[in-house]
Amino acid sequence: MSIKQWCRWNSHLAPANTRGRRTPLTNNHGLPISPALQPPKQRPVREQQPLESLTPFRKAVAANPYANALATPVRQCNFTAARLPSHHLLPFATIFRRHENDKLVPYLAPVDKSQQTSRAYVLNSRQLLNRLGQKKNWQRLLGHDLKFGLKNRNDYQWPSQMDDIVLSRLRSSVVRKLTWLLRKPNARLVTPFEPNTECSSSACILHLREASQPCSSLDPSVSQYQLLDLLDHEILAELIKDTSFADKDALILAQSYMTLSAHVAVARLSAFLSSSDTHSKGPKT
Repeated sequence: MSIKQWCRWNSHLAPANTRGRRTPLTNNHGLPISPALQPPKQRPVREQQPLESLTPFRKAVAANPYANALATPVRQCNFTAARLPSHHLLPFATIFRRHENDKLVPYLAPVDKSQQTSRAYVLNSRQLLNRLGQKKNWQRLLGHDLKFGLKNRNDYQWPSQMDDIVLSRLRSSVVRKLTWLLRKPNARLVTPFEPNTECSSSACILHLREASQPCSSLDPSVSQYQLLDLLDHEILAELIKDTSFADKDALILAQSYMTLSAHVAVARLSAFLSSSDTHSKGPKT
């Protein structure tokens, strides 16, 4: 997969990789029509600009995980009414599961952000999910317009141990993205960390051992994560097994189009767990 494709698919700030510009629509007087008045099918999804024409600054911003987190669409938490970029929220949707009596029962379950069926959002917090499971507080995520012909909120079910379900999904996302990067040592996307190593503010440090503590001499804007706390021992051991980083204490996750999704996945997992405990130092997104 080319860098252009990665930039287009993973960055919310990168323009579409299309050569040439779309011919602007005009009215009877030859004046351009505002994009707000254009039919939905004719509105450009993103700015039609070749990737090669970007300035170095815009390329750096498009690959910056913190800038991309802020550029995600703003959504409202159904429980706290907080309006935040969707990076800070967990999307939920209605799914149906068949019980033993062959009856379909609707569940409110977490879904991937890429799916467009999500109809409710809640803050990315394990502590808040545990609160939603008490006294049917989760029914506030349903809103007023029930879908699929359902008329009663009591028809819905809330999976038990929802926090463990979400935690497993977030961990799987981190493992999947880091596994791909760790298997490509020649790409220099992940490098061993040394105390005298200089890190850019958009890079992050992943500590693999208990003895590896956050380095206080680094720039405070550099995020540092303790993977041993974010992932359990078995998952972390399986992640770095048979790689060139198996004996390292800490790694540097570089800033790149290729590492953007890994940065976001680690930050979301850290934010989910940090509501009850602190697992990272540095700016959180």
